[in-house]
Amino acid sequence: MITRLRALPLRPPPVHGETIGSYLNRLADANHLTIGHLSSLIGPSRQHRRDDNRVGYWTPEGLSRLAALTSRSPASLIHAMPPLGTIVNPIRRLPLSATEEVIEPRRRPACRPCMARRHVRGLVIRSTPHHEGVCHRHRRWLLGDEQHRLTRLPEVLQANRRHQRIARRGTHPSTALAYVGARDRLIKWFTNEVGSPLLRQRWNRRLDALGEDPFGDPHRPSETRIELVAYPEVVVLTGLFASPHWRNHPRLPTETAQRFGIAPQELPSDLGRKRD
Repeated sequence: MITRLRALPLRPPPVHGETIGSYLNRLADANHLTIGHLSSLIGPSRQHRRDDNRVGYWTPEGLSRLAALTSRSPASLIHAMPPLGTIVNPIRRLPLSATEEVIEPRRRPACRPCMARRHVRGLVIRSTPHHEGVCHRHRRWLLGDEQHRLTRLPEVLQANRRHQRIARRGTHPSTALAYVGARDRLIKWFTNEVGSPLLRQRWNRRLDALGEDPFGDPHRPSETRIELVAYPEVVVLTGLFASPHWRNHPRLPTETAQRFGIAPQELPSDLGRKRD
């Protein structure tokens, strides 16, 4: 019975946007429980991964039991971890469309200095939308595990503020899809070594500012590093792809080159292909 379930001795609060698995693991760690034992108190015993945000096996009773264990209301838990809301609203529990799977928020560690400042212990994994991939307070990149410092890359901080404006002005999921399309396009240009020499100089300078990757190939940057160093140009292209005026405009390549500060002939030819 839920009424017999005692609150756990230590009940750390969830972080807004934290994945369900991350919070359950932190709750278990704080109380020296195995994750399997904690999940058996909520419902069927499962080995929750920290990046797990699935709720298909949850029941309304499970949500109530988690609320009892943490001395928090179901509403407050849902506010912090929105996927829990689909437990009490089955209409929202629909399979992800192909579009939603592409733009699903990235599950990455929360800003570590922010968590330390709030006295939050343990690893916190958050669902991070693309336009919230920078912590401006601590100047950190959050869309990768390394959380690079951006002190030497002010253009990335400026680009993120522009990205946030694009997200506020646009509609979901079109702006998120625009970002994914722009990011994938520029990662392809970087990887295939096509495009403007000036762009490559910028990207290589930013790579140098990141320092050596202790676990990677010095001659082949990881995709997460490429996304970071190309991010200012990705945001420029995102704005164009998200614009009803520009995304299928015949002068899109010319406008892109102008905003990149390069000659139009230096852009790869695939940018001129019609976008849906």
